This record gives sequence, C-alpha cells and structure tokens, in this order.
Amino acid sequence: MSTFHNPPTDEFKLSGRKFHLPVETLHLDPKLKREMTICNLFVNHHLSAMDIIRILDEKYENVVISLIKHHIVLDRRQRQAASPSKVERRRSTVRAK
Repeated sequence: MSTFHNPPTDEFKLSGRKFHLPVETLHLDPKLKREMTICNLFVNHHLSAMDIIRILDEKYENVVISLIKHHIVLDRRQRQAASPSKVERRRSTVRAK
C-alpha cells in the first residue's frame, strides 16, 4: 500500500450530476461494485476522498479515477488541442549564421 507524505486536498470540480446506486448490485462485477461504493460515499454520504481512502483502504488514484469515470467530478487533465489564442508562442533557440 502506498502512502502520501503530503496527501492532496479535495479540490475537485464537481460535475453537478446526481448519483444513484443501481437497485440490483448483487450481480455486478466486484470492480464496478467498488466504484459504485466510492461514488456513493462521496456523493450521498459527503465523505472526502481522504476519508474514502482510509475507510476502504483504497489508493488515492483509484478513488479519483472512479469519481471521474462516473462523471462525479470533472477531469482537469483534459487540455485544449490548440493554444487559446491559436498562435504559436514558442520560439526557436537556434539562430542562423
């Protein structure tokens, strides 16, 4: 189990979507059940990611990925394809002689 020296803070951008557990969870894949549990604890029981990690003995990465996968929090890793101004701002450091 990995531990964090400086655990990240819960500064997630919420998607605003509601989360409802499926009525029948008996036949779900164990991995999907775990993701559902993480989302339920975060949304419906208002637990922080650090609380979920502690309670479920889960990795931080798995908690965050589950929340992103089920559209509970927004993925901040997504970048725009082009720069906002659509102008290349990098300059070459090589000069012609």
